[in-house]
Amino acid sequence: MSKVNKKIALLWAMPALMVIAGLGFWLATQVTVKTHQSASNELAVEQSKLIKKKSKVGTVLDSKQPNVSAASNLLDKLFTLDWTIASQKEFDAKAKQMTPYVTQDVVKNSLDFKADPDKMITQTGVVMTYDHMDFLPTSARAKVVKGKVIVFVKSHLKDSAYATTRFVYNVTYNPKTNLVTQLDRIGTYQLQSDSSVL
Repeated sequence: MSKVNKKIALLWAMPALMVIAGLGFWLATQVTVKTHQSASNELAVEQSKLIKKKSKVGTVLDSKQPNVSAASNLLDKLFTLDWTIASQKEFDAKAKQMTPYVTQDVVKNSLDFKADPDKMITQTGVVMTYDHMDFLPTSARAKVVKGKVIVFVKSHLKDSAYATTRFVYNVTYNPKTNLVTQLDRIGTYQLQSDSSVL
């Protein structure tokens, strides 16, 4: 074949090669998309299984440990009132809102019922929002449920990002009266992480 014929053949072969390469790329993309969809579907199935399992655990807790479940529900309401604070006015009003959930001893002795004469919320401009709590019961009887609670609170100043603070409490709940009889804030809990293991 002469050089001219080779060049003509090459010019005619280029579009065919490009079409074949494009088809190969398209097929590879389709395989990747199908694999991704399959993985997404599997994750959705696993997530729904976990949600059902968590619901079942909650139902078992209600039936096997109704006092622990009642304590957890009441503490969740109490900490929502305690740690959702957007202004000094809300801070000053929270003790009155929390009082129906606790005994008078708690009102007298708990740090969470102390007044704020320095108006710290006004001075700092901090906004706090209750996120969730982890209730760790240490004993559960017919007349008393005791445990520790880690309360997760998100807070921020006007233009800053949210930070999470964890407050730790010793708590006691009376199932007969449906009141918290001990609410002792014992400090904050900090997580230290080593990024080299993540």
